[in-house]
Amino acid sequence: MKPFMDEHFLLTNEPARTLYHDYAKHMPIIDYHCHLSPQMIYENHRFDNLTEAWIHGDHYKWRAMRAAGVDEAYITGGAGVEDYDRFLAWSRTVPKTIGNPLFHWSHLELQRIFGIHEMINEENAPRIWEAANQRLQEDVSTTRGLITASNVKVVCTTDDPVDDLEYHIKLAQDGDSDFLMLPSFRPDKGLEINRYTFVPWVIKLSEASGKDISDYTSFLEALEQRIEFFHSVGGRVSDHALDYVPYQEATEQQAAEIFLKALQGENVSRQEEEQYKTFTLLYLGRIYARLGGSCSSILMRNATITHACFISSAPIQALTPFMTARSPYLLSNCWIFWTRKMHCQGRSCIRSTRVTTIFWPR
Repeated sequence: MKPFMDEHFLLTNEPARTLYHDYAKHMPIIDYHCHLSPQMIYENHRFDNLTEAWIHGDHYKWRAMRAAGVDEAYITGGAGVEDYDRFLAWSRTVPKTIGNPLFHWSHLELQRIFGIHEMINEENAPRIWEAANQRLQEDVSTTRGLITASNVKVVCTTDDPVDDLEYHIKLAQDGDSDFLMLPSFRPDKGLEINRYTFVPWVIKLSEASGKDISDYTSFLEALEQRIEFFHSVGGRVSDHALDYVPYQEATEQQAAEIFLKALQGENVSRQEEEQYKTFTLLYLGRIYARLGGSCSSILMRNATITHACFISSAPIQALTPFMTARSPYLLSNCWIFWTRKMHCQGRSCIRSTRVTTIFWPR
């Protein structure tokens, strides 16, 4: 019987094995999107146990556990729930994720980081817990050690425009790292004009930028100032999480009036929200292009399917470049790449699409 997820996993023919083992395997990793903690990376944090390393900050695992009916206390923590209990809950969930990338990711991590070649389940969970925790106490298992051992040369964290990027700056100043840690600009809270977080976030943006935000013009100026600050720290990537791509043409005056309505706590209609987002996204795109940066958007859309499935994933294997002349967000000096995945639970699916726009100087 073929070994479970051996060194030829997903490599179904000889050309694939040659391309991976002789070429791709040894290439450095440029990670332009992650949810790693800049502070933990700078401080070279050592994890107390596998749950802290694996589950504390992984919202993908949380989503799968919720879909499997796990009590929230065993997902994000609760009174009287130990880290080991949370690990056992995840171990019971893993066998149900067959067909989802979480199943493959979990076992690849066990193999390549911890040297464990077992299929995780509730029965062998105690043994895996002990072996992994022992490995985490080794010098190479700190945050920086794991990044270096994985041959990562650039890691781009996900950062709010109001962040001070303290730890990115400190790591760069230290100069003792084998990799670059760069920020990515994620201004979602400034686009979601109908959410309760909008006005408090604008206040934080005002404080971070040092600008008195009293109207739309000063708001855009503050955003531009923060983009330039991120750029000065090495940031070349932005990240937008959109439910769908909005497009409602609007003048700057219309966008300004909508902004003021939201700032004053008034109701903003769906059309007005789309007008505001369209104008603001176009504005941001022009700044990104001027600075030679890039934009990566995560699009989430609900869909319904007719067959039942459980936490399964059907990847659409397509990476199709095309000129943005096909997009309302037209910038003549960029390409867009699409990657799609389908995540299903019961009769409901969420299709996620990552849209990466890469700009180059004119």
